[in-house]
Amino acid sequence: MADHLERHKRNLFRRLATVGALAVLLTGAAWSPTSPGAVSSAQAAAGCRIYVGAGDDIPAGHDLNDDDKRYPDQLLKDHLISPGWCLYNQGANEQTSSKFITDGGLANAYNKRPDLITIQLGEQNSPIVDLIKSCFDKIKKHDFSGAIGCASAVLANQTAFDDLKKNYTTILQMTRIMQSQRPQLVTAVVGYPNPYPQVNAELSGKIVQLCIGVIDALQSCLQRWLQLPIALTLIDQAFQKLNQTLKDSVATFQQGPNGYRWVFVDVYPKFKGHEMKMDVTLKLDQVCHLCGTQGQYMDNHSSEKNLGTDDPWWIEGSTGRDFPDYLMIPSQIVAPPVVIIRVSQTTEGMGQWVDADGMKCISDAIWDADTILPGQTPLKWLLGYGEQRNEDVCE
Repeated sequence: MADHLERHKRNLFRRLATVGALAVLLTGAAWSPTSPGAVSSAQAAAGCRIYVGAGDDIPAGHDLNDDDKRYPDQLLKDHLISPGWCLYNQGANEQTSSKFITDGGLANAYNKRPDLITIQLGEQNSPIVDLIKSCFDKIKKHDFSGAIGCASAVLANQTAFDDLKKNYTTILQMTRIMQSQRPQLVTAVVGYPNPYPQVNAELSGKIVQLCIGVIDALQSCLQRWLQLPIALTLIDQAFQKLNQTLKDSVATFQQGPNGYRWVFVDVYPKFKGHEMKMDVTLKLDQVCHLCGTQGQYMDNHSSEKNLGTDDPWWIEGSTGRDFPDYLMIPSQIVAPPVVIIRVSQTTEGMGQWVDADGMKCISDAIWDADTILPGQTPLKWLLGYGEQRNEDVCE
């Protein structure tokens, strides 16, 4: 009997919170902000509300030194506020959408009886994962034609995107079953940011400046580096296709009963201007001028440009030191004769895993994500939090 009364009190509180939120939405009345802590204190008295953070390397915090900086943990700390909520972070490195279903992740999420679940899956699916693995490695090595082929293969593999959508149908159908048991459940599917530099006029100017700095290899440098924008464009199109697949998967459930409780969180535009660094140094370490003549002499040239951003939200990986054979062109200038004898290059700052600042952005974007309810209703209102909408998320 005591357990029954306790469940009744919890359900009553949640219904009241939702009724209050919907009354504001439908009537347009002002809803004065309340402290998230105050909401959580009331919930704590009734028992722990459950938040399940499911997904792959990003919610798992791949390469983060501090687990508290993962976005499910930041969402709990900054917005949901603990006590009152209990977090189960089920993010796992290299977790695919199919593994989440078959290896027990989905069943485990169901067993937690969540009131909020965030799901971020798809980037690790084969061959989509090549966008941050083999394609990434080719960009780092300055093998841009290889990166073009890599990205094109991902983009053209419609079967992979169709399979991803089928997996999400299975996953979201389970959240529908969860909701039949937990009517206040909110399901948020989180999209993916693109870590690579943006393709624009500024990038093209940087490439020209980079190659002018190694003037004796200017032609071969431009031939190689002007392939980079093509590769980056194809990679970006593949990321957009990934996000559109997730968005379409959610849209199917938004059309059903209580569809406003399924939310797509679009973090792709939030990361614009915060792409990874790509700090490239090219060196002609030894160049022979007037070779074979009485005036022969040696010199060297170097050039450095950051082709990415100065404020990245990506964890810097190892330095690339692959040999730039495309710069090693002997006797390419014959009047006067110039021979390039020794060359080298480094690439620093590139990274495919979200850092603490990026994690905070994802957390904030989830909290204020648009639902399909009218009036730009944020997700947090569905959870019973009466804060004003934040118009400057991630800025």
